[in-house]
Amino acid sequence: MIYFKKPENTENNISNYARNKASEIIQRIRNEGESALMEISHSLDGYEGDLRVSEEDILTAMNSMDEELRHSIRKAIDNVRAFHHNQRLLFRNQEWEIGPGIRAGLRFLPVQNVAVYIPGGRYPLPSSAIMGIIPAQEAGVKRIVAVTPPSGQNGINPVILGTAGLLGIREIWKIGGAQAIAALALGIGDIEKVDMIVGPGNAFVTEAKRILYGEIGIDGLAGPSEILIIADQHASPLRLAADLMAQAEHDPMAKSTLICSDKVIAENTLSHVNDLIKELPTGEIAGSSWKNNGSITYAPLHEAIEMANRMAPEHLQLYVKDPAEMLERCNAYGAAFLGESTCVPFGDYIAGTNHTLPTEGRAKFCGGLWTGTFLRPLTHLKLNKEGACSLAPQGIRIASTEGLSAHARSMKLREECGNNE
Repeated sequence: MIYFKKPENTENNISNYARNKASEIIQRIRNEGESALMEISHSLDGYEGDLRVSEEDILTAMNSMDEELRHSIRKAIDNVRAFHHNQRLLFRNQEWEIGPGIRAGLRFLPVQNVAVYIPGGRYPLPSSAIMGIIPAQEAGVKRIVAVTPPSGQNGINPVILGTAGLLGIREIWKIGGAQAIAALALGIGDIEKVDMIVGPGNAFVTEAKRILYGEIGIDGLAGPSEILIIADQHASPLRLAADLMAQAEHDPMAKSTLICSDKVIAENTLSHVNDLIKELPTGEIAGSSWKNNGSITYAPLHEAIEMANRMAPEHLQLYVKDPAEMLERCNAYGAAFLGESTCVPFGDYIAGTNHTLPTEGRAKFCGGLWTGTFLRPLTHLKLNKEGACSLAPQGIRIASTEGLSAHARSMKLREECGNNE
């Protein structure tokens, strides 16, 4: 393995501070209610006024949207909805006879009340509204709430507001950060408590979700954006550089990694990255991210695959001759992007797949946001007398071994009833 560029800083010092601050905010809102929520919102977001967006403001934002942008957003909505609608078809209520007189079943029911957090900080992200709201709609969630931080007295970014409106959302709140998560999880003032909160946010949002998990459900814990690109001699250095910077510009803590099996391609990519940092309007952020967290490494493809499976990146881009074959050997990633024409931004915006994905190695044990996120598998069991009689002796023996006599008695009564009849 040869490094052409190493990350200079792999430490993240914000986590403890963010966790403590989020905990403090949650406790204040829990104890003081709406007054604390309003005070914190004013202090952190510079906003005073009604927290709920009026339907008139939603309609205004929809109608004032640039026509070409509206068309692009509708295209994204159509593709994301098609993909997530097809996911819903995977879930069918089922019941099976697993033995004489023993029937077991499974029903898939949606979560009833869901909030979608839509980031609105450095970059307002209407795409996150699409990615969070549509899977919940396709799952059949009854109440979907959108929440996004205001930008001072201007309120919510109008593109985010218009996008949520195009998706049919009419309950939208102007709150951000840990205070938004607390208000939704606890039910504060006019904000009715939700059962689940999804969507990416900053470190304070993530820590608030971590703290409140259990009182509410969450989709996962979002960290800084990540991309791992595996490339061979067929890759374009200019495209590789652009793809690396597309993730680096998200945030100074974003992590962009290239593992290339061709030394010349790797070296040329580094040169293009340095040029792009100077050219991009977001070059300051991308440059900071690249300096601290970016890397380019030479390694054979089999080693690259082993590294990818250890890293379990949020985005795995396979820029190689036979990406489908390579994908078969990859087993941990948030989303994979195959071939020279498939860069991550297509998945971020328009192609249909979801961009809310596991980071920081969590793809080893979970996946990204999808329709199934909002569906609960509920089991049921039905025994007739024959089934109860056949299971009781073994069940009683296990219960007795565990010392749970009431369990044994409960089954014994079914056994006796069956024998009597």
